[in-house]
Amino acid sequence: MAGVKEILKEARDRVEHYKKLGVNPLALATGCAVKVDLERVVYPALTRIRSELAGSKLEIAPREDADVIKTPKSGIRLERRIYELEKPESMRVDDVKGFDGSHVIVLIQVHQRYAFDADSFYSRISPFYRLMAEAGRFYIGKGHSIVTPFEGDEFILFDFVAPVEGEPEGYTAVNNDTIHIIDPTSDPGDYRQVAGAINNSLNDLYVMGATEDLAIAPVINAPSDAVREKLETNLARYAEDAGARLLKVESPKRGRLLLGATVSAFTDRVPPTFYDRVRKGAKLILTRPIGELAPINVFLAAVMDERVVDDLEKYGIPGDDLLGAKEEAFNTIATSNREAGRIIAKYLPRYGEEFRPDEHIYATIDVTGPGIYVVWELALNARTHIRLYEIPLLFPEFSRYATDRYLMLNSTAGTNGAFVILAPEETATDIVDELRKSGYPARIIGEVVDVGGPRVDAPKVLAEYVADKRILDKFQLY
Repeated sequence: MAGVKEILKEARDRVEHYKKLGVNPLALATGCAVKVDLERVVYPALTRIRSELAGSKLEIAPREDADVIKTPKSGIRLERRIYELEKPESMRVDDVKGFDGSHVIVLIQVHQRYAFDADSFYSRISPFYRLMAEAGRFYIGKGHSIVTPFEGDEFILFDFVAPVEGEPEGYTAVNNDTIHIIDPTSDPGDYRQVAGAINNSLNDLYVMGATEDLAIAPVINAPSDAVREKLETNLARYAEDAGARLLKVESPKRGRLLLGATVSAFTDRVPPTFYDRVRKGAKLILTRPIGELAPINVFLAAVMDERVVDDLEKYGIPGDDLLGAKEEAFNTIATSNREAGRIIAKYLPRYGEEFRPDEHIYATIDVTGPGIYVVWELALNARTHIRLYEIPLLFPEFSRYATDRYLMLNSTAGTNGAFVILAPEETATDIVDELRKSGYPARIIGEVVDVGGPRVDAPKVLAEYVADKRILDKFQLY
């Protein structure tokens, strides 16, 4: 017990070091918790913008985890523009006219006063969308919005992407995921901070089977030159290890800490979005247990109030287990899921090939910010009735504690999370075996019991891990 309290003191000292750099990491959300709420804020705002701009040449995609573009193997070209969100006049039509016809990846950092209400969020972002509609024909294929507690740190970033010249040979998937910090109690220069953040962005490509010819356009900032240089060094190391091209692009000069990137990857397979082909009996495969953010959030709570350690002991969790669980979670987040993506690709039709419902994967989804909620999204997209057998968690005791003490409303959430794969009954066991041979503790966690829906049946233990009624109401507990 004395050992864990000494470790907590060291973590508090590190927080004080952050503060001297001009940032309080305890005010920054951990991992994917930094996202603006999609259902309550982002989607209603975008629906309003779509309606107002109907008839223009601007098209905004429905919710997608990544933008998927037909390309040659050599992929895409990318150009970046960054503007001050509080100053729409900083963007001019002439700035973007030259990118007419491009797909656009958008990253928005918005102050918290505008982040929790759809009308406020709309008021902040709509002037930029209107200007883009004036400038030409654009397809906004992916957006990502994060919250900052700091005045003056707002910005909007546009990455304009277009396929290189040549005949399409497959698909290039493009995504942006940017966060503030993975573990705010660890040094920002810890390699795992950058590795976790870039893995998190690449995850949305890997889950679709896009794993080759990686390119990384960084979104990196820090409160001091020394920290920024360390982040950039770690990013270069990551790119080298992954065999990825590191693109030279501008990063925002706003935001105390920013870790992320717009990333792209190529696949010669057809991405798994065959929702209308799902058959009764299809199996849900989980590549590994979920909920990696729970021990990090409990550790963070203990840094702020040491009495949490005593409370854990009363709850039946040894306080000395806290650091080990937090470090295991951090290491999990920093571990790439690229090999799982390669296995997914093996069970997809090649570009130009017909889909075979008894062989090919129907759909996949990344279990990250929404946690177990993604199973409902699968059921909704595929119009199916799914029955979950179990909810495998990496740290069930910490997830239960985090929910019971309202440290997290959804302790199944994660960063750089596991994958759910919806596969035919005929090949599901083979996919699980391949994943296990590659080191993933994969298992079948459910099945499609009927086509038509959506509906998800889940074990009643789910209520011990999710306190958000909006999420729980999507599941029929048994």
